[in-house]
Amino acid sequence: MNNAQSCDDSSKTDCTKTQSNPGELYPSISRRAFGSATTTGCGIAHVEGYSSNKDHLNLQSGGILRYYTIDVPVEYILDKTKPWPLILDFHGAGHTPQDQYNNSRYFTADRGKKYIVVYPQGRGNVWEGASYSIDGVDDLRFVADLLDHLRSTYCIDSDRIYASGKSNGGGFVDLLACSDEGDNFAAFAMASAALYSDDSFENTKSGNCSKSRAILESHGGKDKITPYGGQSVRKGNGGATPGIQDWLGWWARRDGC
Repeated sequence: MNNAQSCDDSSKTDCTKTQSNPGELYPSISRRAFGSATTTGCGIAHVEGYSSNKDHLNLQSGGILRYYTIDVPVEYILDKTKPWPLILDFHGAGHTPQDQYNNSRYFTADRGKKYIVVYPQGRGNVWEGASYSIDGVDDLRFVADLLDHLRSTYCIDSDRIYASGKSNGGGFVDLLACSDEGDNFAAFAMASAALYSDDSFENTKSGNCSKSRAILESHGGKDKITPYGGQSVRKGNGGATPGIQDWLGWWARRDGC
């Protein structure tokens, strides 16, 4: 596997330091809501464990009823007044939140049990940014609405909100990182990201990307679905994708590394 970060090992910046707060790690990181968005959900009772009850885990966004599933740690139930870190984890095209829950497997790691993890449902099981995405669906707005919803329902630490995703979901995490909605997040992680919407340093497909973000991407060198070296448009995929090394260089420049 090739683990790509937005600062290389030869950098003389502070990018190689290990710190829990990306705002300290990358002083120039673009953040609007770094701790400023308050949570009003502290003290509300919830059931521990993974839940996919669509009757309760839904919200209106852009006139569309959207869904998500959630994994609530045991320790959260023991103290509902303590602000908790949050991960939004986005599934790949054609998959579901349940698939992503079983793919990421945060619940198997001790550290993973220290987060509330939410698995949003893509409309038509896909995310914005690909040629096969659903017209008229604004997934960036969905993320903003979902965060407002979660902050009013759970005790969320706004300094520790993270996004992760696989394939089309990973590509959407990259799109999110380039957006103003991404200002709510401390860091972004992707696995085998399908980077249909990020085609240059300026990111001309989705508008100028002037953000500085904490970025992690993990990608197999022999990946045939979203090749490490990039691909041109072909039948059945969501568009052309850049080579990971090129894309990594764009983020290094955006981060000032």
